[in-house]
Amino acid sequence: MSDYTYQPLPPISTTGRTPPYTRILNLFPLPPDADPSSPFHAALEIANLESVRPYEALSYTWGTQPPETYIWIGDGPNDNCPLPLSIKPNLASALQFLRPGAGSPPRRLWIDALCIDQSSMDERSRQVAYMRLVYKHCGRVVAWIGAKEESEGAEEAFEAAKRLSEVGKLVAELQKASGEGGEGEQRLDAEVVQDMVANAMSSVPEGALQRLAKLFEREYFHRTWVVQEIAVAGVAVAKCEELEMGFGDLVSTLLFVLGRREKIELNTSLDVWYLIFSRDSHVRMSDIPGSMGPLLDMLEQMRSFKATDLRDKIYSVLGICDEGLQPVLTHPHITRQTDRWLGGLTRAITEVQNFVNERNPGLDWGIPAALKPDYSRGVPEVYTDLVRYMISKSPMFLDVLSFVQHRTTPNINPSHSSGEYPSWVPKWFEPKSVSVVRGHSFKAGLCAVPPMSGVFQSRVRRAFSVPGSLFLDGFHVGTVYRVSDVLHFTPDGHSKTEAIMKAWSDLLPSLQLVPWPTQPYLNGEPLDVAFCKAISLHPQGALYGSVMADSAMGFRFPDRMSQTNQQTAIQASEAAVAAFLSGINGDEGSMTEEAEMARVWFRNAVGLYGFNRRVFLTRGGHFGLGPMVMREGDEVVVLFRGRMPYVLRRGGARHHVFIGDAYVEDDEIMYGRVTESVRHGRGGPPASLYEIR
Repeated sequence: MSDYTYQPLPPISTTGRTPPYTRILNLFPLPPDADPSSPFHAALEIANLESVRPYEALSYTWGTQPPETYIWIGDGPNDNCPLPLSIKPNLASALQFLRPGAGSPPRRLWIDALCIDQSSMDERSRQVAYMRLVYKHCGRVVAWIGAKEESEGAEEAFEAAKRLSEVGKLVAELQKASGEGGEGEQRLDAEVVQDMVANAMSSVPEGALQRLAKLFEREYFHRTWVVQEIAVAGVAVAKCEELEMGFGDLVSTLLFVLGRREKIELNTSLDVWYLIFSRDSHVRMSDIPGSMGPLLDMLEQMRSFKATDLRDKIYSVLGICDEGLQPVLTHPHITRQTDRWLGGLTRAITEVQNFVNERNPGLDWGIPAALKPDYSRGVPEVYTDLVRYMISKSPMFLDVLSFVQHRTTPNINPSHSSGEYPSWVPKWFEPKSVSVVRGHSFKAGLCAVPPMSGVFQSRVRRAFSVPGSLFLDGFHVGTVYRVSDVLHFTPDGHSKTEAIMKAWSDLLPSLQLVPWPTQPYLNGEPLDVAFCKAISLHPQGALYGSVMADSAMGFRFPDRMSQTNQQTAIQASEAAVAAFLSGINGDEGSMTEEAEMARVWFRNAVGLYGFNRRVFLTRGGHFGLGPMVMREGDEVVVLFRGRMPYVLRRGGARHHVFIGDAYVEDDEIMYGRVTESVRHGRGGPPASLYEIR
């Protein structure tokens, strides 16, 4: 018995326009009086997505089990010579409930495992390049979340989800109404939202809530590709055998599930589902239509999602991020203002680019090579090339380095010829271990004078002159003298306070945090105040700590902190530090309500940024907050074009390995004033060239 052989798609033209071709599966109905377990029969047709007849797209997980059955592919329901195509159990289960009943017309479906020749790397790359188009223009997306047997009580879970989703809709409507009265109107009070949530949960049996939570533990909600498939859909339904409901309605019930957690978790898959698909519009983080935000943010948020092919951790988000959708508008010097000055030229270029690329996926006009799906390249090469692209594009900011999160000590003498990852490349396929310092609050290595184009090109060429190495200019801040244990704690305030006290004693064993230490810090402020600022990432930590305290619906990080917000953050941080220190020094009973709230902000800040990091002290006396794998003897440096300081480790006589980014409690360093002096020859430490492997 010969396996089915795919008819090739029309080749991509080298001179003219090629339509976006794919295949559509026509799933034939069950024959009259046939057993429901009868073999599947279907036909594949080559279709132009610009003019294809209506179809549905299936969103599902392949699973790791080997194929156990076949679908027979022929020219029609009466074809006497169909050929088999093996299918895995989860797809077979889905087809069982998607197959039309006897006498019904064939069901037109797009299913990646069947409509793409998976044995052809070229075809996979070609189809992935416009996967967004497939799911955007289908009649609806059917999200097959698995059979009932995958979790107990699926019927009760769906019933609970339908009831709770109605409460979610009511909350969203009330919040929207409360914000439509103008600038003076306040959003719906967080306590009101919390009361509504509590009442809704009390009306649903505990067993049903547990079964709903189990439903979200299914593999479907933790696979990377399905996020794009649902995000771009006009209509999406969640299906579990005959059970069915709107996908957005189902995901909205995560509001009730996530609040039941008792331990700190860093952006789980379920957090991402809720943040992305919440009905509350404040979670949208991009002005680019169809985008969920910048590529780096999407890769970071989706660290917890799984992919069989690790390249898909990158390729799966290209259709829903700024850089993947409109590369021209992601240039750091293109803003709404410059676009208006240019008469909308950049947007016009983007529209032409999108028109050409959506209809001619083999051309990829205007798209950098690092953003083109290519399954012929190895995984380390794909990840390294993406980092090279993020660093080499003007103005060569080093933001991508803050996404490196080593869980184990990197090899100090890496052999890149054997396919090992350079220490400066984030492994987005590994679970998230810390909260990345987002936003543009800090500018440790930035200089007010932009580089000239010739200087910029020279810097790019030098940065990547040796394969596997990164050459960057910067200066030495200090050598690490002591480090604390890795900060671990539970969400409660007492646990965080204990961790803070332990970190102090790790760094300064001869001094007591209680009562007040009298020694001053380098800048003259009290030593305990400087320590608390370091461990809470002053001033950004307290600002986001206050947002967390005020938000009952989750929050997202703003892209840029205005000067007004910067001053607000400084005041909030200083008040939070003072309130915390007053509390641990015996003044807790006399604290005002405002001071108690400020103390909550402080502990939130430590919980957000301190978790899984270490506090350190340099030989020069600087406090700081750094990565979990740092140790005594590491170097803290500022690299030009980096917003944060970084921790490096000597790997040999001539090179370093990258450990991670860091915060240093020193405004002169964190706000770039030392860099300004060094770059303009006005003093400061000598500049050095660092080779990082």
